[in-house]
Order: sequence, then C-alpha cells, then structure tokens
Amino acid sequence: MSAPHGDAAVPPRAFIKLPDPSSTPWAFTDASSRSFLRKWDLEKHARVARFRYTKPFHRMDADEFVRDFFDSDVVNEHFRVLDRAKRWRSVREMVRDAGNDETARKDANASDEEKTGSVPNPNHARRVVSATYAKTPCSVVSMSLFDRLRDDTPTPRITRAGDSDALVRKIEETVDGFAVADNLRAALVDACDENHETLFSEAERAEFLFRVFTHLALGGSMCQYEDTLSPYEDVAKAVYKSLVRAKKDGDTAAVATDVYSATAVVVAGATRERDCLSLFPVSNHRQNFCYLCVDPWRRHVTVWYHAHVPHW
Repeated sequence: MSAPHGDAAVPPRAFIKLPDPSSTPWAFTDASSRSFLRKWDLEKHARVARFRYTKPFHRMDADEFVRDFFDSDVVNEHFRVLDRAKRWRSVREMVRDAGNDETARKDANASDEEKTGSVPNPNHARRVVSATYAKTPCSVVSMSLFDRLRDDTPTPRITRAGDSDALVRKIEETVDGFAVADNLRAALVDACDENHETLFSEAERAEFLFRVFTHLALGGSMCQYEDTLSPYEDVAKAVYKSLVRAKKDGDTAAVATDVYSATAVVVAGATRERDCLSLFPVSNHRQNFCYLCVDPWRRHVTVWYHAHVPHW
C-alpha cells in the first residue's frame, strides 16, 4: 500500500522522542537479549526508537500516519536507515540527495543552453509525500504458537526425541543465501522441506510474532546460530513484548498494537521508479524490515529497523 500525501492545509502530526523504558525489561537494552542479538548479527545494522505522537491515530487513516512519521523533523533527527552506500542517513537526507542527483542528471543530459547551473542545496526542501507499507497481522498473545516445534508433529522433527530443546542437525547447505544446518532453518526457508508449508498455516506465518521469531532464527549475514530452540523463543518473546502491548478484554487478553511494515518512501514530484527511495541498501531481502508498532491508546510508536548487509 502506498500512503499518499493529504491536504496541504492540514497540519502534520507532531512526534516527540521518548527515552528507552526503564521501569520494565526492554529487549533492546536488556543485557541477555542484546547479547543474543549481537551474536545473531541483528544489532550492528539495526535501529530502534520510540516516539509519542500528538494527532490521534485512526486505523482507517494509516496512510497519513506512516507518511507523517517519515516526514517528521523529530523522527529524522533521531532515526536513521542505511542508504545504498551503507551509510546511516535520515530519510530526509536521502530525499535531499535524491533531489541533488536529479538536478545533476538533468544538467548532464542537457545542452549548454539548457543547463540549470544550479548548485546542490543542502537545505533542499523536497518532501516525503507517501510511503510504501503493508499492515502486519498482530493478534497472538501467547508463545504456544511454537509448541509444535518440540513435539512429534513435524516430519522430520525439529528437535530431538528425548531432548525437546536440542535442534536436529543436518548437512549444511545454502538456501536463499542462508546457511541451513538444522531442521528449524530448513522449515523456515527451504521450500523443498516437508515442514515448510505444513507446519504453520499461511495466516500463522503472516503473524508479527512469527516474523519476529523467523528474523531472529535466520539472523544477519554474520549470524552465529544456536544449537537449541529456547534462545530463539526467549528473545522472540522479549522483543515481541517490547514492541507490542496486550490489554485485558474481559477474561481474555487482546493485542492493542497495530504493526506496519514499511519498505520505501516517495518524494515530491516523483515521476519515475528512482523517486521511490528504498529504506534498505539491498532491496527485496527477507531480513530487511522496518516495523512501525503503533499503540493508539498511549499514542506511542516504536520503530524497529534492520537492513541486511551481505558479508561478501
């Protein structure tokens, strides 16, 4: 989905930077969780930031919210992504550079009479007018989704019989760029694996909790994998609880957070695909993600970003 720019007369939503939580364990500052994120190469090319927003959020108008987020002065001051040169840049800096590149391109292709003679302006005011994003289903309130990884349901088994935490090893092979040396990663990435399509339904695989677990289990390009299942489950639970809030609905719990996965922004005057700026240095990799986790009740949004950077 592309989030379009709204009425210019309507003031944009304001964002206020929030500090990291200090009263409860937060996965991104907790020593244990961070040590695993570092081991799995999911910290070096990642960023997490929390903001409070002023204008009410309506689920039916997420387009405006996502666009306002990436166009915000405060967000651009405190949140960075990796550009194609693998430099940490604000989205606004990337938008500005795109405008300067366009001016240079026009002059390079123009005759002497047509050249603008303009000098790239570091304060160039091109704006983010939309963002490409999709809503991520987020309704799971229990880790029981992964109980089947420890029993006899998978064929072949994910964990060893008699030791429900030890992952079943296999001869290592490379699948879609991932080193697959156990049955867990095979089930996650190998379309030829018997468990790939049968162990979890399509709806379950789309859930934010499943995505978090998969990102952790696959890791970055320099990931040091685990021999047991519990570290992936424990850190997935900690990350999920840090990004998603549940609230009581009678005798049951329900997720109060909306999650959006953004991939690119579009700048003012965009006429070609090049004006759609990817948020990642290498496009279309499953370990690229930029999740906006929105809590409409508290008016908080937490962004969790990771860019896949190949080692070689």
